[in-house]
Amino acid sequence: MKKEVQKIAEQVMDVYKKHTGKVFIGLIVHGSAVKGGFIHGSSDIDFQLFLKPSIFERNGMLPLELYLKAHQDLAKIDTTPFRYIQCKALSSQLPDGYIGPVPGTYKIVAGTMPIQEATNEQLKHSAHESLYRLYDTPNYLTALLDHGKDRLTHLIRLLCTKVSTLVYQVLSIEYDNAIQIWNMPKNLAIRCLPNDNLKSYAELFYTHAKSYYPQETSIYDALEMVKYAVLFFDNTKKWYITHSEK
Repeated sequence: MKKEVQKIAEQVMDVYKKHTGKVFIGLIVHGSAVKGGFIHGSSDIDFQLFLKPSIFERNGMLPLELYLKAHQDLAKIDTTPFRYIQCKALSSQLPDGYIGPVPGTYKIVAGTMPIQEATNEQLKHSAHESLYRLYDTPNYLTALLDHGKDRLTHLIRLLCTKVSTLVYQVLSIEYDNAIQIWNMPKNLAIRCLPNDNLKSYAELFYTHAKSYYPQETSIYDALEMVKYAVLFFDNTKKWYITHSEK
């Protein structure tokens, strides 16, 4: 791992171990922080925290006091160059439909990982399900009729997450080895997209993303990101329909 990732991961590990004690099983960091290709000021640093089932309440949540105390300590961590720390708490009993991390895209920070890694078949199945449900123009774009603190920035973050995931899902369907695809940094994955429109719209989206972040002041770049994200969604859906009919 790069030094900045290692430094944050060690601090995060200390916080989680302090507040989970004997129920701690393991912690992994995954995604662009491991693969590379993250955008300064935009990408988050993703963790999965594994705990013994006994700590989880009936609704799958952790005790409120644990959340409050852990967040107090997490707030002291400088997340630069990432936007924020994101963590999912899991036990060895995964929720329905949840698949493990992709081999090669994560690092164990502490302890062990008590679940199975994602398989090629699971990644392909998940990609088909996602693209089948994909809307050309997501209804959350109605937020563009709003204005005020953080309204636009929240929308842009959502689009960044959605475009990135779709790039890998398209390639998971197009190519035989989905695990190899998910190990690629985003910039290389985009170059492998199956037609020029998909490549162009994805590249333009991230060109404006790199201009928008980390200052987040350019309305022009933000709205261009929205435009190219919608064009990417639309062409992804068309590609998937055509692909499914073959």
